Amino acid sequence: MKIALTKQPDMKILDILRKIKNNPWVGVAVSLTLIIPSLYEILDDITVFRKEYILLFIAFPIYIKSLKKIFDDMLDAYDDLSE
Repeated sequence: MKIALTKQPDMKILDILRKIKNNPWVGVAVSLTLIIPSLYEILDDITVFRKEYILLFIAFPIYIKSLKKIFDDMLDAYDDLSE
């Protein structure tokens, strides 16, 4: 019984982290915080290969995936209301 009581706070933290990870608005916010500064650095001098290209390459698909999930949720909610 004592073991179960000590594991509950750990599971609560994992549950909160899972909710944050699955929230599409967090994905949009994180990807935009990577995309916008990267674009400013890239546009300063586009001929130099920088780490910002890699950040942009990683953040842009996360942004698209998060927006897709947000719009899919909106469309699903609309379909539920129309039935």
